Amino acid sequence: MREYSEKPLVGVGALIIRDDKVLLVKRANEPNKGKWSIPGGVVKLGESLIDALKREVIEETGLEVDVLDVACVSEEIVRDDEGVKFHYVIIDFFADVVGGELKVGSDVEEAKWVGFDELDSIEIVDFVKKLIENVKMESKRIYLK
Repeated sequence: MREYSEKPLVGVGALIIRDDKVLLVKRANEPNKGKWSIPGGVVKLGESLIDALKREVIEETGLEVDVLDVACVSEEIVRDDEGVKFHYVIIDFFADVVGGELKVGSDVEEAKWVGFDELDSIEIVDFVKKLIENVKMESKRIYLK
């Protein structure tokens, strides 16, 4: 159960950039339902970070990726009146597309390439905004608060 978990969950995400465009997915579930994010999800018990990311990207976008280096580490903590509703530690990786065709898969409403100049016109998850700005500015920060 992801809501009100007794411990943080580990998530992974794929930052895929091609021709000044980033691959984004519109989330179909909470947290951040209806907002744009990078493809990714929760690591299953016994699954490596790389295998989890490859699985999540295929499930959400139909694309096969080669996972590269760490892009950033962040966390998302969502509180409500009952306590901590969601707590994720997220490791985002740079990735390159190596196969497949872009199509909407599980847990997403849409998937598309978005130009850097278009990012301000859509509602993006906060930590993803920070990640993309970090990459664009080449500030080389790994941990994003």
